[in-house]
Amino acid sequence: MPGQGPDSRTGNPGLQDLVEALPKLGSVLWLERRERRHATDEVKIGARGVLLLDHPALRTLASCRDVAACSTVTPHGPREWLCLRDGRGETRAKVYLLPDTDYLAWDELTARIAPAKCPPQVPAWHAHGAFLRSAFARFGASWNARLLAFERKRLPWMDTLDARPPLRLSLLGLDLAHAIARSEGAELVTPLYSV
Repeated sequence: MPGQGPDSRTGNPGLQDLVEALPKLGSVLWLERRERRHATDEVKIGARGVLLLDHPALRTLASCRDVAACSTVTPHGPREWLCLRDGRGETRAKVYLLPDTDYLAWDELTARIAPAKCPPQVPAWHAHGAFLRSAFARFGASWNARLLAFERKRLPWMDTLDARPPLRLSLLGLDLAHAIARSEGAELVTPLYSV
């Protein structure tokens, strides 16, 4: 609700459940932490077999242990996203709902995530805080943002999850992606839409 602050749901649908759900979403905005050292874990062995994470940005998924679904109302309208957190509870990646995302698939995914708290997505602006966030972003603590559509392939011995830039994206979706990237202090690195 607008006057009550952020609304959140959290749970642990598991990596395999995310791998099944992400391709159904269509176009989303993917944010991952910009790391000085890159995650090298591209193969994950689980109860349902082997999973290969093809796209370098998706390697963050291998270290995630928890998912939180968050929503808030911003000056630009409602905003929903998933926080993918590691074992220490630190957010490693975020998946944002865009106007081009399949809303039914999004609702199906978020319905499986139980309630919990997320930090507010848009902090109040203060000059000294903005200066410090900008300074810390230069030291590698910021985010990369990409417009992605996920693709899952099932092979007899393993599953693969890949991502690519979406073939089509509305102007409204592109504008929202730019607004989210700016508010997160993220660099939009998707080649086709970085204008």
